[in-house]
Amino acid sequence: GKVYGYAIDMSESGPTEGLFRDAFHKSRNNGAKVEGKFVPIDWQWDGTVKNFRHDGAWEFQLPVPGFDDLTWWNSGSLTESGSKTEHNSPDTREGMTAFIQGSTAGYFGHYYVNGITEALDAAMASGDDFPASLDSDYYVYQGENDITGQIDLGGAGLYAQDPENNYCPSPVAEGEQINDATFNCDKPGSVKSTFEDIDGLEVVAASEGLFVVIQEDSGSDVGERMFISSVLEHEDDGEELTYYFMAMSGGVINTRMMAGVGIPATASEESGGHEFSGVIDLSGMLKKDSSNFSISAGDGHAKRQAELEVPIEDKLIVIGLQAHNYHSG
Repeated sequence: GKVYGYAIDMSESGPTEGLFRDAFHKSRNNGAKVEGKFVPIDWQWDGTVKNFRHDGAWEFQLPVPGFDDLTWWNSGSLTESGSKTEHNSPDTREGMTAFIQGSTAGYFGHYYVNGITEALDAAMASGDDFPASLDSDYYVYQGENDITGQIDLGGAGLYAQDPENNYCPSPVAEGEQINDATFNCDKPGSVKSTFEDIDGLEVVAASEGLFVVIQEDSGSDVGERMFISSVLEHEDDGEELTYYFMAMSGGVINTRMMAGVGIPATASEESGGHEFSGVIDLSGMLKKDSSNFSISAGDGHAKRQAELEVPIEDKLIVIGLQAHNYHSG
């Protein structure tokens, strides 16, 4: 196999006006587009396990092979570190070769690989194992922006804090503390209005379209947050996505954690952080036609296609949660 990376024109006249990925997403709105190419690096595994000194990741500091006019669109730059990308999730709609990618900086977007069948056929016809490049487009769903006005808590997600301890001060009400999950508080005095450390990210395909579940891993002291988006769209029309609150868990000053709440009851000896970790949509697997299951066991493609037929309100979604303070008997 070959490892491909995303490369773009990084000149001032290019699609990002010379900005690398993290810098580009600051104050970037839904619908912003970045044209580029997926290009293979020269490195290829030789079948022998070696340490990271021999890894292909180093090549993303080098020029793009075969394209003098392109630069790897790294998070920081070719020489400076940036925020991590943790999870990506596939666009499973028929005819799409695409995926959604998140960043711990608090942004995410959609990569489309264009004309992949033609590119593979052309490579095969010329005697090559893999295409020299794949034309691609990237669209922003969420920039690293204030999302407090995009969050719908549905009456949930309330914080309970000690009024004598100004641990998570409100950025909008002087002398008060944040009181709900429209804000993140990842450490004393650090209140964020953006997504903070997007970790888990999973697309849920439904009959209405694509949705995305977002799971933060910020070390929030009042409880990690999890949201599901409105239907994903990236029309450059000034409209932003809505994020519906799903759950909150853990946190060293979360009152439930401080009270020793646990499952089973004796599992928690102290308050601590939790981490939502993973999403599984079971709707396609369990979908029935009359009294029979719609798909055969082990048919992954049919499972994905069946998911697209189930309305979002009828989904059965399983969530992973690591409760790091539940370590007692």
